[in-house]
Amino acid sequence: MKASLLFPSLVLACAALAAPSLWAEQNPQHPAAVATGTQAASAQMPSIEAIARFAAAGDPVAQNNLGFYYAFGKNVPQNYQEALKWLTASASKGFAPAEVNLAVLYEKGWAGKVDLARAARWYLAAAEQGEPTAQSKLGNLYRSGRGVARDDVAAAEWFRKAAEQGNAAAENNLGAMYHHGMGVARDYALAIEWYRKAADQGLVEAESNLGVMYEDGLGTERDYARAVALYRDAAMHGTVRAQYNLATMYAAGRGVPLDYVTAYMWLTRAADAGDSMAARSLKDLATVMTPRQKDQARTRLAEGQTASLSEAQPHSPFNAGMIDQK
Repeated sequence: MKASLLFPSLVLACAALAAPSLWAEQNPQHPAAVATGTQAASAQMPSIEAIARFAAAGDPVAQNNLGFYYAFGKNVPQNYQEALKWLTASASKGFAPAEVNLAVLYEKGWAGKVDLARAARWYLAAAEQGEPTAQSKLGNLYRSGRGVARDDVAAAEWFRKAAEQGNAAAENNLGAMYHHGMGVARDYALAIEWYRKAADQGLVEAESNLGVMYEDGLGTERDYARAVALYRDAAMHGTVRAQYNLATMYAAGRGVPLDYVTAYMWLTRAADAGDSMAARSLKDLATVMTPRQKDQARTRLAEGQTASLSEAQPHSPFNAGMIDQK
């Protein structure tokens, strides 16, 4: 069975002071922001000097923003100690975005050594205020036993709280909990429901997980073609496990014509990204490929191609043990 992906939800919320609105932005790959107002209003954002004055006067929103700016060198020289100072000042006033930002600093060790216990405490403070990013991140810590005792039930509950607010990472992770029966009773239908919600928001890890459900016929009719389509989209966006899964489909001719060359290409990409299963399967696949097929794969990799050749000569399906691990 192919493993589903738990998405780490590495999001750092940042609110900015703008009269009369509170602004935030968010980026799922780097700590940053989702604007909550119009683009036109963003021009009203105060200068860094004004934010610094507000922060010095004790305004928690300005303190949070100033800490964020120092963390990323935005309009000021990057300085993690200054970031820690201002985020702590804001978080100590109970400002949830700052609590999340401060937790990320401790989780990543950006202002010194990693302190997962302290990160968990600040995530909890924000999570209890209903902040979905914090809830999702706290779920991750409970799931992995980092900074807190491992507790799948608690993880699932925090994922649920965030998912019910539309947090895509939590939707995916809650789907994985139902998929594998971790902290909740196994329920493939609910797994599909939550994976689909996350995939509809563009989370490619959820697309890959949804592909697993269609490939294995879990909670739905088995549909290799649909699984391939989901794997391909996620693989094209760099999801390593989707690259591996897509390769297995080409190597076995499931949902696509049998094509060792394209399978070799996707296994190579996944292996280059550090996937050990892909690396092992790549060695096995190479033993049944002709020299010409290997040359074709290397040429296409060098040229950045991704599509199937659709001209592979008939040959028996590759059936190494690892290729069916999911």
